[in-house]
Amino acid sequence: MTTGATAARARTIRMIGGARYIARADWDALARRGYHRHAWFVAAESSGAEPRHVGVYDGASLVAIIPAYIERETLHGDLHARWYGPTHRVASALGGGLRPSLAIGAPMSTGSDPLGADSVLTEDILDDAMQLLEGEARAERLKAIVWPFIGEDAVVIRAAAKRRGYRESFANAEAVLDVTWSSAEEYLASRTKNVRRTLRNELAWVHDQGIRVSWESDFRTHANAFDALYRGAYVSRNKRITTLAPQFFAQLAAQQSPGVRVQCAWRGSTLLEMCVALDAGAELDLSLSAQSEETRNGLLYQHCLCYDPVRVAIESDIRRIHLGPSALYPKVVRGARLQSRLTLVRGITTAARAALGVLAPVTDMRNRAKQRRLLGTLTAANAAP
Repeated sequence: MTTGATAARARTIRMIGGARYIARADWDALARRGYHRHAWFVAAESSGAEPRHVGVYDGASLVAIIPAYIERETLHGDLHARWYGPTHRVASALGGGLRPSLAIGAPMSTGSDPLGADSVLTEDILDDAMQLLEGEARAERLKAIVWPFIGEDAVVIRAAAKRRGYRESFANAEAVLDVTWSSAEEYLASRTKNVRRTLRNELAWVHDQGIRVSWESDFRTHANAFDALYRGAYVSRNKRITTLAPQFFAQLAAQQSPGVRVQCAWRGSTLLEMCVALDAGAELDLSLSAQSEETRNGLLYQHCLCYDPVRVAIESDIRRIHLGPSALYPKVVRGARLQSRLTLVRGITTAARAALGVLAPVTDMRNRAKQRRLLGTLTAANAAP
């Protein structure tokens, strides 16, 4: 087991392997985001994810975790596929591939936040952790190491990465909704006249169709239904089969963890829509959503996208909802703001470093131009804050 000493208050860092080696209570005590939940990690790792987590210790106490995984070809598309696009096979054949890589962040998430307090995660601690992870990447003969989605305001992480030669590029924007209302009715009243009308139409349609929306905390009996709906919806959206392991939802359900629920929309016993909802640190993350062909992009989808999560967040004393990087227009007009995220990446092999020297600035320009067009569209519609 690799160990590295740090100068800050005699703290030490070491590789801790998988989440199963850490007690749930100790792990969850450090969670700042919903996707930091111990159950989420255990389910992913039981379904084939390859962990390389770094633990930060103060004496015998675990005080921070920097989660990381070997990324060969992930659910959301790995670094190689995202950056090369349709030329990814040609790039691999020519020796410029970025796969496999080591991705820093929670499994199947849209963020790269570490677990633990900012006061613990100093630039020196992060520098030592990156050194350990880079050593693991070399030992595993990986091509690159990447923080896929770091908040633009993560100045300490960015400084530590820059010092170690990581390249930085704009990734995308995430919709974040700060929950400041005391009731769902107050939230509805805070929207513009047009948005209020839309939200009321959604509510009326859901009622008239006899649809029941529930948040299931014990979903062991529904795991197969979730898996089937998710796989069908994934093929419809992406025209290819998901790489999500068949047992993932069953593994997640088996954890019986507080803070892990699934938002479901039912007509009778038929599942129409679903979305995994993870909360921790008064923040809610929504992941792995799926819709039936009947309701995809319709009024039920819009209802489950924002209004219903806001209602549940208010009831659960959740103060912030991370709505993700897709469908940004309806999220913004319903009250969300956009938060920019960056990708930090370093090549491990000579060929990967050369490829990143070309790709990073090109990707940065392309993604920033896309963001400017998006913001222009939102501003033109009087939807941006």
